[in-house]
Amino acid sequence: MTTDQDLEAKIAALRASFTAGLAARFAELDTAVAAIRPGVPLNGQSAPIKTIMDQAHKIAGSAGTFGYSEMSVIASQAEMLCDRILKNGHGGDEAALTELRSKIAGIRAELKS
Repeated sequence: MTTDQDLEAKIAALRASFTAGLAARFAELDTAVAAIRPGVPLNGQSAPIKTIMDQAHKIAGSAGTFGYSEMSVIASQAEMLCDRILKNGHGGDEAALTELRSKIAGIRAELKS
């Protein structure tokens, strides 16, 4: 193998590892979303929101590197939404929760595209 082929093989292996690891990240996201209690102010539920923010940050930071540029964008948007929820409240804002769920679904959908 040439040096270029070696590099391409290593990048392909890293991409495969990242892609395989997304299942665990998606499971953490799903668990955190399920832990959010409807009707309770979102900013009062910092643990699941912080988990979502952390996972979204990790996905946003790596996804673009491995060819998932739109996933990276959506994950970054989810991270910023979590930050706004934690800083600004949103009360029991169902719209913010719906948007957050939509962003998470969007992250997952990009893996399939």
